[in-house]
Amino acid sequence: MPMKLEFFSESRIQLDREIKNHPELIRLLENHPANEFEIRLAEVAAYCGILLDGDYLPFELNDLCELCYWKLRQKREGTGIILPH
Repeated sequence: MPMKLEFFSESRIQLDREIKNHPELIRLLENHPANEFEIRLAEVAAYCGILLDGDYLPFELNDLCELCYWKLRQKREGTGIILPH
């Protein structure tokens, strides 16, 4: 059986790492299987206060991952402004 390789964007990897700092969000994500990425991302967006509407292309999902990452960082570090490096 051929092996299926999946490549993830840097923004998705960063988001996954940041989620680990948010116990309440982790509890919400436990309701969704790991293979339902879009559903889990919608849950993260809702937790971050980001409204979603419509269908998204892969590059738009990457942008959404990055936005969610920065929103989660703001939640974790307080209300200050965080600039990307």
